[in-house]
Amino acid sequence: MKSKLNRGRENKYYISLLVIAGLLFGVFFTSKTWMYDDSVIAQTAFNESIGGLSQTTLILRDWEYNPKNELMEVTLERIHTGTDAVKPTFSFYAKEQNESHKYNAELVYQSDNNMIVQIENVPESFQVIGLFVTEHRDQNILKQEYKKQLENKGEAATMTDEDINDSDLSEPGQVIIVGDYRKIETNKTLVTKTDKGYKKENIIADLKRTKRKITTIMEQDIPFQKDLITTLEKEKQSLKKSMEFETKEEQADTKREIEHKDKAIKDAKNEIEKLKKKVKELRDKYQNREEKLKALTDKNGKHNQQKQEKVDDKSTKKNNQAVSKNKQDKRNKSSNNTKKPEKKRDQ
Repeated sequence: MKSKLNRGRENKYYISLLVIAGLLFGVFFTSKTWMYDDSVIAQTAFNESIGGLSQTTLILRDWEYNPKNELMEVTLERIHTGTDAVKPTFSFYAKEQNESHKYNAELVYQSDNNMIVQIENVPESFQVIGLFVTEHRDQNILKQEYKKQLENKGEAATMTDEDINDSDLSEPGQVIIVGDYRKIETNKTLVTKTDKGYKKENIIADLKRTKRKITTIMEQDIPFQKDLITTLEKEKQSLKKSMEFETKEEQADTKREIEHKDKAIKDAKNEIEKLKKKVKELRDKYQNREEKLKALTDKNGKHNQQKQEKVDDKSTKKNNQAVSKNKQDKRNKSSNNTKKPEKKRDQ
């Protein structure tokens, strides 16, 4: 009897330990969703220039994460700002903060000015993750730079490319783009898309950014300059009125102040013209992207239509063959039914 009681107590003890372990496990892996995190947010700013590379300026446009398939997707805009005739290539890997393990990062799509990088097998427990972007310049350009450096020093002017070792060349540039779980958007539908899918997605994102820029200029920047002109005009009129009661020296100072106001008004008007020109450029860009999106959509639609037409043609052909066969069967049956039996000859 005691043995049974002891075993029962032991079972309850082990069950309790398992329950506590399960709770602790759940708390650890879900703490990000319900516990307040007051640590400094370590996030690379979105939509701002990222320096650090010799030939390229990067801009972080988007960062998404799908916890279900442990997949991250980082969208970068690249601007070739260097002097190299050949644009550099890039390689990637990712790491969590204070961890040595590297995550595989693959370039899944690139256009003239956009790169989409996916980071695989990132656990939901991540806090801060860094995407390491390495810029690889053309080897021939690096060799030419190295020879020029030597020539400037008066050394090895006759050196050929074959004489130069890789170790002599400058190291590839690298920047770290940091993502914080509090700023990375959760997207439970995130998957790897086709090239057309990414192209369409990038065009739509570019349309949204362009529209926001137009709205900002029209609703904030231009009205600000107009308000500034109105304020300066009022101040100028007030200064002119005050000149009636001033000495000659004071009037000279007031005239100079009025001249400053006139210059500021002229500058504001010039700025408005620049902003209007910028709006026109942005609207042209918006229209261009709309046409690209329409062409891409129409192309997909046309492809689907052609595919459907082929299916319909096959179906129609098959139906026509079936109808022809039915008609032939009916004619054969009718012919058999109307054939007269032969009369027996008299013996």
